Amino acid sequence: MKMRSLKPVYFNGTVQTEGSEFETLDQHGRELIRKGYAECVSEDTPAEQAEQAEQAEQAEQAEQAEQAEQAEQAEQAAAAKKRTGKK
Repeated sequence: MKMRSLKPVYFNGTVQTEGSEFETLDQHGRELIRKGYAECVSEDTPAEQAEQAEQAEQAEQAEQAEQAEQAEQAEQAAAAKKRTGKK
């Protein structure tokens, strides 16, 4: 998978600066895309592009759900602390 770095990325013993192009395995490339470190520049088929977009969307939704859950847990902990402090 041919990638273009969006942020500096340490890859193959060197730092890929912003805008530099490099090739990596599909799984690693998808991970870099998901984390926002790189974008795909290869000529993928429309099916592959749709799959990558879906995977990125699913990862974003999972991250948002996790953040919401963490916020809810923090609120519950704060409420519990207030209840025990008032007694």
